[in-house]
Amino acid sequence: MRGSVVVIIAFLSVVLALWDPHDEVRQRSHQGPLVHGRALPDEKSNETSRARELKYFNDQTDGMSFLVNGIGAPEVGFDIGESYAGSLPNTPSGNSTLFFWFFPSDNPRASDEIVVWLNGGPGCSSMIGLLQENGPFIWRPGTYAPVRNMYSWVNLTHMVWIDQPSGTGFSPGPPSVQDEMDVANQFNDFWKRFVDTFGLKNRKVYLTGESYAGQYIPYIADDVLNRNHTEYFNLKGVKSIAPVMSDEAVQAQVPVGMAVQRFQNVLGLNETFMEYLREKDETCGYAKFMDKALEFPPPGPMKALTPNAKNCNVWLDMMTAATYVNPCFNVYHVTASCPHLWDQMDANERSIGPGHYMNRTDVQQAIDMPPTNYKTCVEYSMFGPQGDPSPLSAFGPLPRVIKKTNNTILAQGLLDFRIFANGTLAAIQNMAWNGAQGFQGAPSKKLFVPYHHGLISTLQKTGPNPWDAGAGHLGTTHTERGLTFVTVDLAGHRKWRATDSKVLTARI
Repeated sequence: MRGSVVVIIAFLSVVLALWDPHDEVRQRSHQGPLVHGRALPDEKSNETSRARELKYFNDQTDGMSFLVNGIGAPEVGFDIGESYAGSLPNTPSGNSTLFFWFFPSDNPRASDEIVVWLNGGPGCSSMIGLLQENGPFIWRPGTYAPVRNMYSWVNLTHMVWIDQPSGTGFSPGPPSVQDEMDVANQFNDFWKRFVDTFGLKNRKVYLTGESYAGQYIPYIADDVLNRNHTEYFNLKGVKSIAPVMSDEAVQAQVPVGMAVQRFQNVLGLNETFMEYLREKDETCGYAKFMDKALEFPPPGPMKALTPNAKNCNVWLDMMTAATYVNPCFNVYHVTASCPHLWDQMDANERSIGPGHYMNRTDVQQAIDMPPTNYKTCVEYSMFGPQGDPSPLSAFGPLPRVIKKTNNTILAQGLLDFRIFANGTLAAIQNMAWNGAQGFQGAPSKKLFVPYHHGLISTLQKTGPNPWDAGAGHLGTTHTERGLTFVTVDLAGHRKWRATDSKVLTARI
């Protein structure tokens, strides 16, 4: 790590308010629902509760009724293991509480660490991550019951999923944050109580999350690193998947033409629209911008673009055209198709099913929550009508966090059409950290996942689960000066499949 002071290279315009990657999708929901994952076959299990030593059951957790009955999770036909759920205050910086669900790991090598998971939004519950991405049990859209997650991150380390800021998920509102520093302060007030409650002092801490967590995480990390209170927050690394880190033009508008061209065989758009996109790439300056943005090393700072100035909102045009071809078009996972799958997290507005799992009375009782009108994502601004005024993380705390941790991972699924992989890479190329701007070499190293025994069971249908993670070359990886950029070929925005969880867990 170079010792010189890093000058952060920003766009030549000041970004005053941040963008919500899900807002335009919600506004366009009448054109197609958002289907976030593939169904996985159910696992049949007759397992009963087994005797175990509860590692984190103490006087405090007993008195606060945090212990979750491992064999009492509704609809789950197996023991989910030791876990604790509930709420702790975020005062004095906040005026309410934050909800958590903590799963200790049986891995002895994880005895001195803990990983935090935050979903984005802003205002989306981290129970999305727990129940449909990387938790110990998952309920995929279109399936009738939860199954074990063979590649849960809990297999490797202690995990806690947190609904934050206040007003998100099970954390009661109304929201009281005005900017990202409020988010960081309230999180840290909560975290100190969480550490004290479960006896977790001096643990190595890793912050992980997705989407708008690309804002949350760098600000929280920067705050705790500045406090230097390692007894409570010994931060050792951060990881953001599909991170909101730069302005919307760079991450969601400029790369549209390039991405559509690459996936035209999936999208099936007509030649008239393809020609329209090519013209917009030229007249809006997108093609020229991307040519410069993806030079290695970068030629210098890039000027900001204003898509709306020249009627250049090609992302919205692309979404409309794609939905005409595929009524179930999903910007979060571009290969999704009809029918709309019933989603227990209620993320798909047009799915038809029995209801919302986390809004069930028996589920809320199981995790010691009072009756709550739980929403997967809020339908209002977490930061008030003005939105989040904090600088985007690439122009603010992210370079400092990379420098101080030398262990920062930014990951991107190539099937994500809400935040494009080349948009995130362009944002990296316009950011300076550890003494230089951008990557000096182009990402090209193959991301290899070893072949494993489970694949044989899958092919021969002899294993306990007729599904498993893939193997082989599944993407690319590139590391320079403490920052790693990972792409996964068959991953989308939110619902990272078993393969992708296996890939990314191994990298932090």
